[in-house]
Amino acid sequence: MADQFQSYTMGASAGNRATGASSNQSHDQRMRSMSLSNLLRNHKHAVFSHDDPHPPRQTHEVAIDDSEDTHELPSRKRRVRAQSTAGTIKGVIRRASLSLKGMVHVHRRPSITAEPSEFNNQPASHARPTSAHHTWNRLRHAAPFRRSRSFYGFNVTDDGLYEQQQNPHMPIPAMGDEPPYIPMNTGAAAKASVALQNEYYTRQAMHTQWLQSSSEDSNDRESGIGIVVTQPFIESGLSDDGSILAQDSNISRVDFIKQLPSELAIHVLACLDAAALAKASVVSRHWNEVVRNQHIWRESCLREMTTTYATSEPVKPGAGLGIPEVVPTNDWKQIYRAKLELAQKWKEGKARPMYLNGHMDSIYCLQFDEYKIISGSRDKTIRIWDMQTLECRLVIGPPEVVNHPMMLEDAEGNPTHYVNFSDSYRASPSMPKVASFDEHHKASILCLQYDEEIMVTGSSDSTCIVYDMRNGYRPIRRLTHHTAAVLDLAFDEKHIVTCSKDISICVWDRATGNLLRQLRGHTGPVNAVQMRGNTIVSCSGDFRVKLWNIDTGRNIREFVGHTKGLACSQFSEDGRYVASAGNDKVIRIWDANTGECVREMRAHENLVRSLHIDSVSGRLVSGSYDTDIKVWDMETGRQLLDFPRWHASWVLSAKSDYRRIVSTGQDPKILIMDFGAEVEGIDMLNSANTGIGGNIF
Repeated sequence: MADQFQSYTMGASAGNRATGASSNQSHDQRMRSMSLSNLLRNHKHAVFSHDDPHPPRQTHEVAIDDSEDTHELPSRKRRVRAQSTAGTIKGVIRRASLSLKGMVHVHRRPSITAEPSEFNNQPASHARPTSAHHTWNRLRHAAPFRRSRSFYGFNVTDDGLYEQQQNPHMPIPAMGDEPPYIPMNTGAAAKASVALQNEYYTRQAMHTQWLQSSSEDSNDRESGIGIVVTQPFIESGLSDDGSILAQDSNISRVDFIKQLPSELAIHVLACLDAAALAKASVVSRHWNEVVRNQHIWRESCLREMTTTYATSEPVKPGAGLGIPEVVPTNDWKQIYRAKLELAQKWKEGKARPMYLNGHMDSIYCLQFDEYKIISGSRDKTIRIWDMQTLECRLVIGPPEVVNHPMMLEDAEGNPTHYVNFSDSYRASPSMPKVASFDEHHKASILCLQYDEEIMVTGSSDSTCIVYDMRNGYRPIRRLTHHTAAVLDLAFDEKHIVTCSKDISICVWDRATGNLLRQLRGHTGPVNAVQMRGNTIVSCSGDFRVKLWNIDTGRNIREFVGHTKGLACSQFSEDGRYVASAGNDKVIRIWDANTGECVREMRAHENLVRSLHIDSVSGRLVSGSYDTDIKVWDMETGRQLLDFPRWHASWVLSAKSDYRRIVSTGQDPKILIMDFGAEVEGIDMLNSANTGIGGNIF
């Protein structure tokens, strides 16, 4: 070995002397060759490690090739020598990589100001050369290594350090993201440059403390993840030619979920959606156990499933909008799954139809929630239906109607209230209670609305009646001022607003029933009215949609564009949009702030009688005299679903929630289109059964 290095040195020196005769030989190159020769003379016992799997080739050939001007050689000799040089450099890089694999620990980068006295405990025979004060040498000395190969190819042990003497003028390889500086004609310098830069990148990657872990926890033998990087290079596979591929040292092999405290791991995974959580649950047993935590599924479900299209805030749990109350007994993973399956049913239009029978004439109006449906009919009655059992529980009307022999049973003695899923099948027959009060309507029930405290109905008898929901639907007062049929109504915490065929709008005090003001401005019957905040929207047979200030009674905006009389209009919940439709068969979406028509849908083949905006999903439901019910996308105006002729005649009212569309028509049946009928666990989406008005049954 010593003879080989002497040959290498002599060859390098000869090469340097040969090139020194030319004008391109630098003083640094000559000094480098002389320093290498001096090192071998002073350290005759320095040899290569005996376990080196790749002993160096005859290095004098490399030195000769590096020193000669290959441009002056014949082409054949240039190719042979280029191949020899390439093979030698490959061997140099491979030996440098394998030497670094011997490191057991990755140490912090030492301070460049470390004094030589720190290393004076080495044997005298291995005293450091005077050039060890150079920054590069001090960096190499500062990190203790077990038996491994240094950058220059000498043995490095815990007891002593053998190294090649360096010339103080030798360039230091570049650090950071810059490419390494490889001096010309110096194989040893190139070798050192590449090895030093590899070590630098490895130390930078390992500098962050949270990437470290103890040897006991470094490997998850069940899943194969959680392997901590503790060596500069990791064998991750073989290249096409069978050589080892170096692993990117910047890629961490740490199971961060296992390393984090449980609370933080749960918080991190809660940021994923259902699809990502399903994938995370199969990563390892530990991940699967963490993903089972209900907090993760609850937070993910509430984040992903409570976004809305046109509401002032996200959906509140327990508000009857498809998100149940947050209680410890909820299985949020199943709730999430049911929500996703229900959304798919809506997308595909897969709804199970059910028809509630009991009314004796056209059903003009309805409102419903998760637990009940309240309907008003031309037969002068109001009926309350149980949404869960589909039974009719209560009938309210004039004495002569509710006491009619055909009210509860037909001529054959069969119940008149029942459900049918087809023309031949009857289910859930019921015998409802009947109630008749002194205050009652003497004509058709044309409109109604309820909340937790009151219900208000409007009739062709030109009056409205307010009922106490918490006291068995007993009438509280009658509102009397209109001179023609009350066609529609709406109320909030302070006001009740009604509109009439007498072309006026009345604003009432909810608490007292006093008339506050009457709004006039339409020139035709006011067919629909709705409230958002202190703003009223109305539409009329005079082709116009108007906005009113409820406090001043002034008309603040008018939407012009329809070419025939209007039958219905609707606010979005946040008040940004207004939808209107009527006899011109066109649905228009208006910007409530500017009055601009932002969308126009040529919807039906006959008068559009009913509109309902689901501000949570952004779906718009329309019902028409052409007997069709359609669902539209508010954002694009695209038709999503069509249910043609599910009613036998005109559709008079159609409303929806997160699960159903409920509609009525000229035929005396209530149609329920249930998209969640076949969804497993769909009832988990229900809010607490407060009855919205107390114990209504």
